[in-house]
Amino acid sequence: MTQSNNSAPRVLYVEDDANLRYTLCKMLEFLGYQVNSAENGRDGVEKAKSWQPDVILMDIRMPVMDGIEAIGVLRSDPDTASIPIFMLSAFTDAKTRQACEAADGFFTKPPNMQKIDVTIRKILNSKGG
Repeated sequence: MTQSNNSAPRVLYVEDDANLRYTLCKMLEFLGYQVNSAENGRDGVEKAKSWQPDVILMDIRMPVMDGIEAIGVLRSDPDTASIPIFMLSAFTDAKTRQACEAADGFFTKPPNMQKIDVTIRKILNSKGG
C-alpha cells in the first residue's frame, strides 16, 4: 500500500495481522499520509532502509522478527537510527512497556487514530518536517 502524494509524510506500518494492517493503512492514507506496510519485523527493517519513512508504527509480537528486535536493528543502523518509532500492542503490562523503551512512544490496540495522527504530526513538526 503506497499513496502517490510525494509531499505527504511517509509512515511505515509493521503488523502481522493482515486485517489490522489493511485497516490502519487505509485510515492513515485517509488522513493524508503516504503509507507502506510490512508483515513482520524483518520485512519492516528492509522497507525502512529502502523507503526511508518519516515515522514507523510497529507491532511488538510478530513472527520472523518481533518489534523489539527490529527496533534494535533500526537503531543500530545510521540510515534508520533517527526515524521515530512508535510501538503498538494489545499488551499493556509493565513488562511490555519496558521492552519498548527504545521506541519513541507506545499506542494500545485497538489504535486511537486521532491520538496517532496528533502524535505523528507533533513529532514531524518538531523535526521541521
